[in-house]
Amino acid sequence: MAMASRGIAQSTAAETSPKKQLTIEAIFAEGSLTGRAPETVKWGPDGSRVSFVQREDSGEHGELWYVDAATGEKKILVSEAKLAMLSPPPEKIKDEREKERLTRYHVAAYSWAPDSKHLLFDSQGQLWLYDLSNGTAVQFTSAPEPSEDPKFSPDGSHLAYVRKHNLFVRPISARDEKQITIDKDESVLNGEVDWVYAEELGVRSNYFWSPNNKDIVFLQMNENLVPTYPITDWLPTHPKVDMEKYPKAGDPNPSVRLGVVGADGGKVKWISLTKETNIYIPRFGWVRDGLLWAEVMNRAQDTMDLYFIETHSGHSRKVLTESSPDAWVNVNDDFRILKS
Repeated sequence: MAMASRGIAQSTAAETSPKKQLTIEAIFAEGSLTGRAPETVKWGPDGSRVSFVQREDSGEHGELWYVDAATGEKKILVSEAKLAMLSPPPEKIKDEREKERLTRYHVAAYSWAPDSKHLLFDSQGQLWLYDLSNGTAVQFTSAPEPSEDPKFSPDGSHLAYVRKHNLFVRPISARDEKQITIDKDESVLNGEVDWVYAEELGVRSNYFWSPNNKDIVFLQMNENLVPTYPITDWLPTHPKVDMEKYPKAGDPNPSVRLGVVGADGGKVKWISLTKETNIYIPRFGWVRDGLLWAEVMNRAQDTMDLYFIETHSGHSRKVLTESSPDAWVNVNDDFRILKS
């Protein structure tokens, strides 16, 4: 009888609780109906824990957590107060184009250092190195221009990043920043991703460290012949116009070429792949020290060639061709190099 009474009471409470109307706004709001999912889920390099950013539904408050892979224990790595400074949520970013870039291309809020003892944060173009042992952050860059797409060398001793269309390298333990590509032309991008490659080819980075930490391979893009398109930000009281290099159908694309440069600077070694100039190089990387791979696609996007390149001699060899004359070749990230 007591159990029946309890069931009736619970049923009555459920029936009398106010029903909230489901709206279009509620369905598409941040957090939606199921709550906000974890962001930037990453394994630590030593494989002992997995980290993620967890924010409440509005996205304004969040913390960086980790879960111990062996025990399942969950703990806070970076508190809400520190995370708000080191990696502010997109909702707090006033620059609408920067907010769009972060959310549309899923830019990571943080990166693990190879030693699994430090984290790197990109706080709106300024890099911060966070020491997990004592919970302190040190500002790594302070230039007025943003430092983007940061990457640790494989051994963790250096950090590379893109600033003002050029590549820079700096030792983790010193302040001696070195610019390793030197181009003053605003239309020449070294290791930087332009609009076409980001939007149409899914490219998120255009430079990579060699396994031995000594060299960096990068894609140089020359946009001098690409038409300029005005983009107006109507949200401020006084609208702002940004000029974007944007090729419409039939317009020239950026001309591209691969280069290899030492991590300490020096002369760039340019790689010769094909006599064709109207091409894309949507994917490339290292097979091993001294040997590169690169995918080359024609403008019609119906033929893609895979090349292996010896960096010492610059000699390239075509090893595979994929074609689809009546359609197009899909660009993806399925190609993997197996250790041998």
